[in-house]
Amino acid sequence: MNFLTVIVFILIFSILVLGHELGHFWAARRAGVKVEEFGIGLPPRIWGKRQKDMIWSINWIPFGGFVRVKGEGGENAADSDSLGSKSYGARALFTTGGVLMNFLIAYLGLVIGFWLGMPPLATDVSSYIDDQAQVASQVLVVQVGENSPALSAGVAAGDIILSVNGQLVNTAEELQAAINAAGQATLVINRAGEELGLSVATTMSEGRHVIGILADELVEKVHYVWWKVPYFALVELWRLISAIAVAIVGILASLVKSASLPDTIAGPVGIAKLTAQAVRLGFLSVLQFLIFLSVNLGLINIVPFPALDGGRLAFLVAEMIRGGKKVKPVVENAIHSLGFLLLLAFIFAVTYKDIVKLF
Repeated sequence: MNFLTVIVFILIFSILVLGHELGHFWAARRAGVKVEEFGIGLPPRIWGKRQKDMIWSINWIPFGGFVRVKGEGGENAADSDSLGSKSYGARALFTTGGVLMNFLIAYLGLVIGFWLGMPPLATDVSSYIDDQAQVASQVLVVQVGENSPALSAGVAAGDIILSVNGQLVNTAEELQAAINAAGQATLVINRAGEELGLSVATTMSEGRHVIGILADELVEKVHYVWWKVPYFALVELWRLISAIAVAIVGILASLVKSASLPDTIAGPVGIAKLTAQAVRLGFLSVLQFLIFLSVNLGLINIVPFPALDGGRLAFLVAEMIRGGKKVKPVVENAIHSLGFLLLLAFIFAVTYKDIVKLF
């Protein structure tokens, strides 16, 4: 992992964590609740500085952060600056403030990205354009057939086909038309940044010349109508939230059913590895990765599990259903503490699995 990747990883992590906690901080201040501590990382504390009536701290466990407010555990409910004295709406906003901030970060990332020509993450680009000329794309080899002319010539999945017999191709349709026009195809491909020339014989299939590959378009840049971008970003955010929510539910169901960690789950080490890949692909890929992680962080935090925002929201909903009767603070705090320990165990298990994958 090079120096640039480390810097980008720290920057992404800081934006996501600080943004999430600033959401809680803003909601607390908005409701007139006293903020006692704003922490980066999880306790025990490394460093702390008191400013007026609040502590800013850096903590040993470098996963996440927290905002500690007066009355969060149900104490001092009679004080006007205690969270326990506030309305259900104010307490719900405080609980979900971090999630909302993560979604806001993702939305702003989408707006900026779309203005810079970033392809969508969860939607076919045709939904946002009126003319194919608005899309700059390349032809990506997705799969090479067994015993095919392409395989014999050395074409591999992941190659980008730049031209056929000197004719530039930017879409799968252009590729097929160029191949169909010749009995012998000379391809210029880009493989990991290096241009190669390959001569490929064609074969007939369903009345047309083919070389035995499955190709798709790799969208590089999209020219959106600039004033439509805020709306497109909102639509894309909703579709991204929906897609990731379905994926998270599937992962949780698989986790419960098999009692093992799915390969699709990545911890800090896995995220660092993915960050390195995004850095190699450029700024827009890093921005896409940031957006994806921000939505993931928001959705994971709203899962109704103890110690997560969703778990705290579940206790608030239970209190409302019971007509204002709260679960005893000692019981709720014990449940959240147990949940916190389970989350730590889960994080360490995922991190161990990520490290094993490196070898």
